[in-house]
Amino acid sequence: MFKITVGICCYKQGEWLHRCLRSLCDQTIDKSTFEVVIVNDDPTERLDCICDTFKEHLNIRIINNASNIGLPGSLNKILKSALGKYFVRVDCDDYVSSDFLYMLSTFLDQNLAASPKADNIDTDYQAVACDYFKVSKTGSVISRHNWERDPVACGIMFTYESLCNVGFYDENFKMREGHNLLQRYKDEGYTLYNLPVPLYKYRIHDTNRTHNAIEVEKYDKKLIKG
Repeated sequence: MFKITVGICCYKQGEWLHRCLRSLCDQTIDKSTFEVVIVNDDPTERLDCICDTFKEHLNIRIINNASNIGLPGSLNKILKSALGKYFVRVDCDDYVSSDFLYMLSTFLDQNLAASPKADNIDTDYQAVACDYFKVSKTGSVISRHNWERDPVACGIMFTYESLCNVGFYDENFKMREGHNLLQRYKDEGYTLYNLPVPLYKYRIHDTNRTHNAIEVEKYDKKLIKG
């Protein structure tokens, strides 16, 4: 069993995966305390050789989808096989600072709510996010972002039990799946804190899913209706 499960989904972005995994190798938290579970959602691309490179350094598993099922379905595959007390999603084209897992998990260790209806809402939380840098394809910093003002779906650490209670990701949301999850999360009474420290690197490149403005608008409308 592990303290943390790091979930990574990859679809036609294997070129970025090595940098992502290298950042997880550099974590200050003991490597025996977390696992890395990767879902390859592109049956035409093999990632096993990249994962094999890191097996001596990380507790790593890979799940190869027989067909493309989309991001929320792939994330749910990870969650259904997760062994960690906490879960955090790191996108395969992104990477994290060396203190990422330590700081987020330590915050939850010290501020964990007993239930979503905990009495002290000022100190009891079931999830924690952090600020982030947007970086270029080559890793140059473009801008710093406060998560509360400009939220993203990745880099948030949740307790596994709270995700079970909200039913994981809604597979009908092919985009904005993380925003839908947070919406349902708050509706269930769970609280999330943002650490104002930029521990996550959000890479901007030509194939970012969020560049598809039509699909983003479509699912933003579904969020409003929900």
